[in-house]
Amino acid sequence: MGKDASFWLETSPKTDFPKLEEGLKVDAAVLGGGIAGITTATLLKESGLTVAVIESDRIIKDVSIGTTAKISAAPNMIYADLISNLGLIKAKKYASANMKSVEKMADIVRERSIDCDFHRLPLYIYTEVDEKVIRLQREFKAAEKLGLPVSLTEDVPLPFKTSAALKYQNQAQFHPRKYLLSLAMDLPGDGSHVFEETRVITVNDGDVKEIVTDNGFIKSDKVIVATHTPVYDPDQLVDHLHPARSYVLGLYVKDNFPDGLFVDFDPVHTYRTAPSPNGEMIIVAGEHSPVDVTDINVYYNRLEKYARQHLSVESVEYRWTSKDSITDDGLPVIGMTSQNGIYVATGFGFWGMTNGTTAAMVIADLINGIDNDYVELFNPLRF
Repeated sequence: MGKDASFWLETSPKTDFPKLEEGLKVDAAVLGGGIAGITTATLLKESGLTVAVIESDRIIKDVSIGTTAKISAAPNMIYADLISNLGLIKAKKYASANMKSVEKMADIVRERSIDCDFHRLPLYIYTEVDEKVIRLQREFKAAEKLGLPVSLTEDVPLPFKTSAALKYQNQAQFHPRKYLLSLAMDLPGDGSHVFEETRVITVNDGDVKEIVTDNGFIKSDKVIVATHTPVYDPDQLVDHLHPARSYVLGLYVKDNFPDGLFVDFDPVHTYRTAPSPNGEMIIVAGEHSPVDVTDINVYYNRLEKYARQHLSVESVEYRWTSKDSITDDGLPVIGMTSQNGIYVATGFGFWGMTNGTTAAMVIADLINGIDNDYVELFNPLRF
């Protein structure tokens, strides 16, 4: 059955940052200690601002460790639909934002020498059904038109029969918690902080914002709301977020597994490898459901059955769930709210590693007065 725990959490150190110190003032307060919040805080501190990350539990413990941690310009078959629904210009911008995010993460790992199992490899979006190849062909034409590093191939190195795949070159995978812990450990000091076990109650607006928590208050010039569901939501963005859950297994197989990221687009199932103390682990995900299902074991059992039908499973070691929200138009919500100086990052659509990093780059540029090509694309007020 496997242990009910995220592999990422089980194979990295615990954190022990303090609770909020009342009465402090920082340039920017970041609400939420996941990838969007920690990366935003990192970029803002690099630009010379003082920051405080405020997390209600422990950092990097909820949505960001539910991930399968694939880093790619393409989460799935999205670009043909984006061109159809939003037009070529917006689709091209989203493709460009995703590619820049992949490279930004690679740069951060290299520049900071982060030991997080970062590894370049191809992403395959494939089908096992001949009748679905026409959809791959449509997506290939769209992705190629947008300048993505994509090809259409029948050579898919999986240990079972497939019909065809899109192959995106030079994508990546990593250990998300090791990556984010490294960033988080560098945040405290020089007027910056990480606070855990501090729940935000509200934000009092003004030229200087006051963030009220269960441990007192902290003041800041800017506030970034980077929680799964916005804990402060002046524009009722929650009405445009559609939450869901997916399921993940960490397992060992008897045979070697190919080096790559793999996504079966319909119904969605994904594979990747991860080094573990006992050898190479295969991380399998899929079986989306509403968030509030009665019995999650139904979905875990379906996923395990699927895995055993496709792989020579030796043992299932871990199982965990991933939560995220999809927006009305499929693009993340990133940028300034209707309240000046208050920013939001949410709606990552189960592609949080890339979209969370994009959010950090966009919001850091907005706060620092730097032009960013993607501000209008992700504008929270577009709805």
